[in-house]
Amino acid sequence: MRLPTLLLALLITLAGLASAVHAQSFPSKPLRIIVPFPPGGAADVTSRLLGEQMAKGLGQPVIAENRPGAGAVIGYELAARAAGDGYTLLVVFPSFVINPAVKHGLKYDPLKDFKSVGQTISVPMVFAVNPSVPAKSLQELIALARAKPGEIAYGTPGAGTTHHIIGEMFRLAAKINLVHAPFQGGGPAITAAVGGHIPMVLSNVNEIAPFAKSGKMRSLAVTTPERAELLPEVPTVREAGYPEVESTNWSGFVVPAATPPAAIARLSAELVRALRDPEIREKLKTYGMSPAPGTPEQFSALLQSESARYAKVVREAGIKAD
Repeated sequence: MRLPTLLLALLITLAGLASAVHAQSFPSKPLRIIVPFPPGGAADVTSRLLGEQMAKGLGQPVIAENRPGAGAVIGYELAARAAGDGYTLLVVFPSFVINPAVKHGLKYDPLKDFKSVGQTISVPMVFAVNPSVPAKSLQELIALARAKPGEIAYGTPGAGTTHHIIGEMFRLAAKINLVHAPFQGGGPAITAAVGGHIPMVLSNVNEIAPFAKSGKMRSLAVTTPERAELLPEVPTVREAGYPEVESTNWSGFVVPAATPPAAIARLSAELVRALRDPEIREKLKTYGMSPAPGTPEQFSALLQSESARYAKVVREAGIKAD
C-alpha cells in the first residue's frame, strides 16, 4: 500500500473517531433556536414549547432567540453564518424557501447552506369572505370573480408571504382576476375583512375560526388535504375541485450545513420525541397547529419540492416582495 493511501485511510479513521467522540459528548453546553420572527407568533410559540421539551432529553437548555426583521431574512442569514456544531438551530416557515424567488441579494441558500432536522408543525389556511359577499362556496366565489373581474380583493399578511403565493396559485388555477391586498400581518388583514373594507382574506384557520364561529366571517375552503379540526364543516380545496391549490403553512428546524450527522440524528430524535408527547400535542392543537413529526430526509424533500413549486408560481404570477 502506498503512503498517500495509508494517509487517506488514517484521515478517514480519525474523522470517524472525531464524529464518534462528538456524538458521545453532544451536547455539552446550551443550544439556541434562532427565531426569525417577533415574540408571540407561531414560530416563537413552537420554538419555546419544543425547545423546553427537547432540553429534557438533551440534558442542556435550549434557548429561543428572537431575531426578526426583513421578512425573516435577518434570522435566516444569521443562522447561515453560525457554526455548524449542532448548537444552533433555526426555525423555518415557507418564507425560508419563498424568499430566494422574490428577493434579490440574499446571503443564504435554503437548500445548500442548511441541513434538515425535521418538520415540526402543519397549519391549515382558509379562504374566507365577509358575510356581505354573495358567495357561500369556493365555486360561487369563482363565479362572482368572473362576473366582476378585478373587483374582488383578497387580504394576506403581506407581499411574498405564503398566503400571497397560495392566493396567486388559486387565482391561476381558477383563471380569475383577483386583486392582492397586502397587510402588515395576518391580524390587520382579518380586521379589514371583518370590517368590510376588503371582501376576502386568506388566513390561518386558527386566526379566522373565532370570527367564522361568531358569524363575522364565512369560511369557504381550507387548503389542507383533510378538513381542519377547528372548522370541520368547511370543505377542502380538493373537495371544491382545486387539488392543485392544496398547501399547508408548515414549519420545521434546520441547522447549518456543516453540522455533523451524529448531532443532527440526536436533535431529530429529541424533536420527534417532543412532538409525540401527548401534552405537547395538546398544547400545539390549542394554537391550531398539527404536530408533524418525521425524519430529516422527509423534511429535506419537502423543502426541495416546496422551493420548486413556489418558484414556479412566483414566475407565472410575477410576484415581488415588498
